[in-house]
Amino acid sequence: MSVTYNGKQWAMSHQASVDAVLGAGVRKVSARGSMFFNKDRWTARTLFASLCQSIRYYGNHFDEDTVQNAVNTANATQCRDPEVVVATTPDRVPAWLARASIGGNYHEAWHYEFSCRRDLTFDEVYTPLMERWGLLDDWSPYIAAVLTWGNLIEDIRIERCGCAKYPGSPAKMADLQNLILKMEEEGREVSEHRGGSQNDDLSVVMGAFRDLGLGYTTPRQNAVLVGYQKRSPQGWALVTQGKLKPLLDRAIALSAEDDLGHWWLAMEVVALLVTLGQQKPPTSPPPAQPSKDSTASSPDAPPLPSQEDDEAGDGDGSSSPPPPHHLFKVGDRATVKDGPLAGSAVEVVFAGLAHPTTGEQELRYALVEE
Repeated sequence: MSVTYNGKQWAMSHQASVDAVLGAGVRKVSARGSMFFNKDRWTARTLFASLCQSIRYYGNHFDEDTVQNAVNTANATQCRDPEVVVATTPDRVPAWLARASIGGNYHEAWHYEFSCRRDLTFDEVYTPLMERWGLLDDWSPYIAAVLTWGNLIEDIRIERCGCAKYPGSPAKMADLQNLILKMEEEGREVSEHRGGSQNDDLSVVMGAFRDLGLGYTTPRQNAVLVGYQKRSPQGWALVTQGKLKPLLDRAIALSAEDDLGHWWLAMEVVALLVTLGQQKPPTSPPPAQPSKDSTASSPDAPPLPSQEDDEAGDGDGSSSPPPPHHLFKVGDRATVKDGPLAGSAVEVVFAGLAHPTTGEQELRYALVEE
């Protein structure tokens, strides 16, 4: 018989997990809804979302005024009532899920500790941005890709830094990674059962980069790495011994102080994938609605983000309830309506429980070929 815990009692531990990292009274933790997110003053995220908005509106051109305006926008960011929000705990919590939830709390605490919440300067942004701007003739089709890779690399950085600083945390983080891998495997199995044809080269590149970057070692993780090699030898080789290997090494080596480095490295990763002939860099679809009556919450490419962060799911932090939503389930297909991947077919690989009041769901997609 598997061990389970009382959900209401376990929910009380979320605050203690965050306090164990940050100290008491530093960040409030709430449990509600079906999503995980972290509301705060994320100036680096706001900076790059503002730059991406400029590309969408004004074309593939940057000058000093554009960058200065983006820096000013980021520094003017305010966040009322910053908090970590975790999904409502079920009545009974399996032991493995309880351990994974501790890892999720640590992850959000590490965003507070290591991710960029400070004021930015023009000089620290303009020079590295311009050094990479010439890597592609036109960045506009790859906005979502840069933001997605930036989030992925930042997760590698904060978890590497957090595990190094807090010796008792790696086991809990491995439990969290196992949970994510389990959900991804279930989503892929449903897709295959429905006859979906996912681009495994792109999927393996991103999955291998993330998993090797995080560096957790569990039986499930080891099996997934073997699976990557079978699904796409080409994608696996690109990450482990090809041109992406030096960039993976740099992602692993990002320091606790380098809170903008993930964005510069993301630009280099995306530029490399494009120049290698990838028509669509490995990315999740942007948070455009798959249909007019559904909302997908994601940090990947909003014009300007609400002040929140995410891990295994992302809340949109909106204070006003959205319109009624279509209820998606794993295996549903849709077409992205706008953004860089407009017209692309996607399949839902994870669908969270609908919020009892707003109807919002945490959704994750995979690109499919039809």
